[in-house]
Formats: sequence, structure tokens, C-alpha cells
Amino acid sequence: MPLGPLGVTAVLAALDWGAWEWATTANHPTLGLIAGLLMAPIAVAFAWSLARVLVALVQMGFKRGALKGSTGSDVTGLPVTGVPFDIEAHDERIAA
Repeated sequence: MPLGPLGVTAVLAALDWGAWEWATTANHPTLGLIAGLLMAPIAVAFAWSLARVLVALVQMGFKRGALKGSTGSDVTGLPVTGVPFDIEAHDERIAA
């Protein structure tokens, strides 16, 4: 799961937000402008990383669901053994 890029972009977003807040409150317009301009690409990268993590989680959920759904039997309910079906061994009469 791609948690590394999500963590890095989250830290970058937090640092950029902090730099922007500090620059705007401490009357440093140039640093505030740079931090503000960098905020949009970092937010896009964070959203992309978050989407990748969510897709990976959904894929893991589907794989686990598929593994839980496979019970080792076919549609007839008979266990799958890997050998061909022997009709003489299963001589069960069904009353009509």
C-alpha cells in the first residue's frame, strides 16, 4: 500500500500551511506568496496520494472477499478434488 507518498505529501502540506500562516501574520509577503503558490500543487499531490491509498484499500477488500467466498467447492456443492467426476461412485437415485 502506498502509505509513504501519502505521509510525505501530508507533511509537506502541513509545513507549507504553517509557512504560509507564519508569513502572512509576520508581514513577509514574498514568503507568503511563494508558500501560497506552492500550496495548490502540494494539495493536488496529497489528493492523488489519498486516492491511491483508497484504491489500494478497496482492492485489498475485494481480494479478501474473494478469498472468503471461495469455499473449495464448485456450483454443485461437491468438494473440488482435482480428479474427474466418477458417476459410478456417486450412484444416487433421485425419485421423480
